[in-house]
Amino acid sequence: MVNQELGIRMNYVLPALLASYPLHGDDVTVKGPASHLTKCVVPICFGLGLQTQRPNIVFIITDDQDLHLGSLDYQPVVKKELAEKGTTFSQHYVTVAKCCPSRASLLRGQAGHNTNITEVGPPGGNYDKWLISGENEDYLPHWLTAAGYNTGYIGKIMNGYNTANYNKGPGGWTHIQTAVDGYTYEYNNVVMSLNGQTPISYPGYHQSDVIRAMAVDRIENLAGQANPFFLGIAPTTPHVELGPGKWPVPPVRYQNEFPNLKAPRSVNWNPSDTYQKQKVSWIKNQALLNDSTIAKLDGLYRARAQSLLGVDDIVEDVIAKLQEKGILNNTYVIYTSDNGWHIGNHRVSAGKSLHYLEDSNVPFIVRGPGVPVNKTSNLPGAHLDLAPTFLDIAGLTSDNAAYPPFLDGRSLLDNWQNPEVEPTQCPVNGGGHEVINVEYWGKGEEETPWGVIAHPNNSYKTLRIVRPDGGTYLYSKWCTGEAELYDTASDPGELTNLAINPNATTSRLISRLNGLLLAAKSCAVDTCRNPWQLLQPEPDRRAVDAQTNLTITCLEQALEPKFDDFFASIPQVAFHQCMPYQYRPNEMPYWPENVGLGEAFRNPTDNYQSSSPSGAKVVSNGTFGTAAQRNVTLSEILKTAKKLTPAQLG
Repeated sequence: MVNQELGIRMNYVLPALLASYPLHGDDVTVKGPASHLTKCVVPICFGLGLQTQRPNIVFIITDDQDLHLGSLDYQPVVKKELAEKGTTFSQHYVTVAKCCPSRASLLRGQAGHNTNITEVGPPGGNYDKWLISGENEDYLPHWLTAAGYNTGYIGKIMNGYNTANYNKGPGGWTHIQTAVDGYTYEYNNVVMSLNGQTPISYPGYHQSDVIRAMAVDRIENLAGQANPFFLGIAPTTPHVELGPGKWPVPPVRYQNEFPNLKAPRSVNWNPSDTYQKQKVSWIKNQALLNDSTIAKLDGLYRARAQSLLGVDDIVEDVIAKLQEKGILNNTYVIYTSDNGWHIGNHRVSAGKSLHYLEDSNVPFIVRGPGVPVNKTSNLPGAHLDLAPTFLDIAGLTSDNAAYPPFLDGRSLLDNWQNPEVEPTQCPVNGGGHEVINVEYWGKGEEETPWGVIAHPNNSYKTLRIVRPDGGTYLYSKWCTGEAELYDTASDPGELTNLAINPNATTSRLISRLNGLLLAAKSCAVDTCRNPWQLLQPEPDRRAVDAQTNLTITCLEQALEPKFDDFFASIPQVAFHQCMPYQYRPNEMPYWPENVGLGEAFRNPTDNYQSSSPSGAKVVSNGTFGTAAQRNVTLSEILKTAKKLTPAQLG
């Protein structure tokens, strides 16, 4: 089909095929069976099974960016360069709706109950717990580096990486410039550590401009190397600055944008008592937001939109540099956030840490080889699926001895390249992919305009049934013993709690969802990818292997009346008390009882100690990110950069 000996270019040999393909990528050098060089468009090479230069991966992850408040509407570059030239996935979820545990889950490809990194500080977890657990020595960059990739990262990686533990840098990266606590959330006081070395202050510049300049400089360096690369870019935007009533701070050039912008008054914005009393735990006691609070929340919304324009600048320059180096069309560019965000939804003034759609369903856009352009897909995915996806892109598959044995996620690469494929009725995408598990341990954070309120009793186990063809639900069980059930197809605002006084039909549904939630909170590896494996009426067929011919493969089958007795026999999901961290005896029962919770793949961390920075703070005066600094280069920024002194390190 392709004349390898003559090295004929495929875009001349197969014009009809190329004309029908959604991406006309740059030519890249490939090797055919006869080991003679030829040329090929990247997606077509993949389709013909020819070996190509493996794609690069640029992974852009913001901090606390919403999907359902419409933040993407105020990012014209993300819309133009990513959404219109790639595919938006509307049903992508985090596994824990909070920064550090979400990032740990993403980097390890595991559910939160298997990483045991469950908070942003002790005792649940942070960077120190990540180190002590040994997970720092066995996660995504190690695997990609072993697969032949250059691995880089710029920005925030995990809460708790600070001036006291900076020299114990994140492992596995060939190049990493990491934001350092307590400067991570100070937009005009940038301090970062290069490869675990003494942190450096970059005075006079806004964080988004520093990260943009570093990212562009790094791509310039990586593009000249033989190996493909992975580059993570992680601005803090639009996270609030720390302190009572503080907001995200945009670059000066954007501080007057969107002057009349207000937070969207969606269906669950500041709801009436009729709906609020159906909530659980501390949420049901939230008072109506008053006019003063609402005015402040509108200001917060504007500040978030303004600050995200700095991220737009990062995206614009990264895309331009990839294009300049001739590698854009052989690079996957992924855009997402570590968790979502709410403002005024369910009467909670602002924040994250809840299981509702605003906090758990995040922006997710992919542009790259074989990804159709200007499409929106409702195929489901989660952050724990990203590590397997990146390994798939790198050519490291589960049948390789070097493949990590503990990954709970699945590769989404086929979804990215075939986003309009509708799942079959039952099973969905081969079984189990309808199930999204979101869990949480600790306190709920409400970031009011006057300071953070930490609400107790916020531990919960949740699952979503995500179906493009309807039949979608949110079911949760809280440490207080309360339950929630929402029919999210007919009730997208998640307002009417069907778990209160359920009728016979709803009770049958709850019995199935309880069993599925019990399996999901106990899962590992294959059973996380398809928890239905654990819910077979015949005990000898449970979790035999992923390909077993199962009796039950989706919710429709499970709801058949003949399975009533089986699901009635399954124990109820429960907490013995509300605790701020994961403790196995507190969360019994499990299904099966002898679950591993990832312990075979990490070190014990009982009573771990967290580092506490004590140095004198670097003082920053002024606000930066002027129009004149829009295109500032790293070489210019480095002219005034200064290492922290011993007194500043503490």
